[in-house]
Amino acid sequence: MSNKSDMSSILIVSSSEQFNIIAQKALPDNRFSTIEFRKSASAARRELLIREYDIVLVNSPLSDGMGTDFVLDVAEKHSSGVIIVVPAEIQTNVMNHLIDYGVIAMAKPMRKGDLEKSIRLFLAINRKVSRMRKQVRTLEDKMDELKVVSRAKIKLIEKGMTEEEAHEYIIREAMNNGLTKRQVAEDIID
Repeated sequence: MSNKSDMSSILIVSSSEQFNIIAQKALPDNRFSTIEFRKSASAARRELLIREYDIVLVNSPLSDGMGTDFVLDVAEKHSSGVIIVVPAEIQTNVMNHLIDYGVIAMAKPMRKGDLEKSIRLFLAINRKVSRMRKQVRTLEDKMDELKVVSRAKIKLIEKGMTEEEAHEYIIREAMNNGLTKRQVAEDIID
């Protein structure tokens, strides 16, 4: 994926350099424009104040705690996909606690390929959510335009036109002047 708009970002929070190397190797090729590393939850919190990340990967325990409170905070306050890697003996409890927040809890040691699959899953979900957000914005823009055009039609109807005449007038003015229907409607309202 060479398209810059398709590139993602990841924040890896781990006090272990060995984990950072393994995690970076597990990242799908050519998918990340930004890969940042932080050693503690407090440093990661500061980083998340500066920018949003598509994925936050946490290797528990951190230098300043288990990381579960941090993960919960990220899941509730940010749109990032969150993965926490924890010791095998607590993975089930952590998963049961965090799964309803959309957090994936993985056990250490990780099986080869599991981390990459989880990251790819979040990337796919992020793409779907982005497409849906774009569709919602498009629909909101269309609804706003319809509201403005309807208000302009009401003004024209109050001046004696029929609804059909008002509609045709707005379309004709838009075409004749190289404007959108919304721009013509806004001129009529003002």
